[in-house]
Amino acid sequence: PSIYDSHPFDPDYLPAAIRNLASMCPGFIAVLMLVSIVVRNRKMFATYKFTVVFLTFGGFSLALPIISFNLFMLIVIPMRPQFLISTIVCSTIKQFCAATMNSSFAVACSISLLRYLLVISGKEFGGGVLLGVYFALSAPLYIYFVLSLCIGTTSRNDECPFFIEIEWEYRPLMYFGYLSLIILLADLCNIRVLLFILYHRRKLALQKGIGNNFSRKDRDQFHLSIGLLVQSITVTITFGSTILFMLLYSYGISIPPWLSTLTNTLSSLSTLLNPLACAVFIRPFRVEMARSLCLNKVMGIEDSPINPDLTYFHCI
Repeated sequence: PSIYDSHPFDPDYLPAAIRNLASMCPGFIAVLMLVSIVVRNRKMFATYKFTVVFLTFGGFSLALPIISFNLFMLIVIPMRPQFLISTIVCSTIKQFCAATMNSSFAVACSISLLRYLLVISGKEFGGGVLLGVYFALSAPLYIYFVLSLCIGTTSRNDECPFFIEIEWEYRPLMYFGYLSLIILLADLCNIRVLLFILYHRRKLALQKGIGNNFSRKDRDQFHLSIGLLVQSITVTITFGSTILFMLLYSYGISIPPWLSTLTNTLSSLSTLLNPLACAVFIRPFRVEMARSLCLNKVMGIEDSPINPDLTYFHCI
């Protein structure tokens, strides 16, 4: 069929659209809570703007196109079942949504990579360098998006009736292999930074004879490293399963429907994982979220600030 031919959406995709929205939208709540925290506490914004803030809001904003697309289909399919969309338009929208969603993993990788370089060189990088690294890592995904529309061929698809995609034997391996590389690079950088902090902080403590006493700033940096590592490993588990499923599917290996549903749901939950990792493992955000929910008394969090000289590096 011609790429300019129009077709209705497949009504069988409606349950998948509902499931995707249900698993993505809870991220709105966590993100809004983080917004309220950084608005109230500008010092936290200044401290974490190139890590937690950039990771959470950058990643979530890149998921907005695919959320909007699923919301559009949720409205159109039941209310206007005869709504027609051309192959070129639907393919452009879906390819763009895939590029932005997948490039969100480049956000986490760019942060982890620059934190690793900071540890190695001792030089702190600004926001411009961070954005440059992100665009460099995500550029292949957007190049693939453009090439697919230019040289791709049409085939059947679940979201679009017909979908334009590059038909090449090694395309899935290269595309999903690159995504895996980005995710694993973030894991390795976060592990290396965490090990560096553990080794050098304990070495410094032994040299100064101060035991395990550390300033709150040192302890928060330690928990920041844990939070970023947990976030990246969680993405590796959730989205990694989706990558494996897509590779098997691309090469004609059948997958049980329930497994496909499970992997897609886990990957959609990634919009919520970043703020949750911040809330659980990074103390300042955990404290502020507890206060926002009026749980500070239940969790034993004092209203007055803790003396930084009496905090312990290994404690939560």
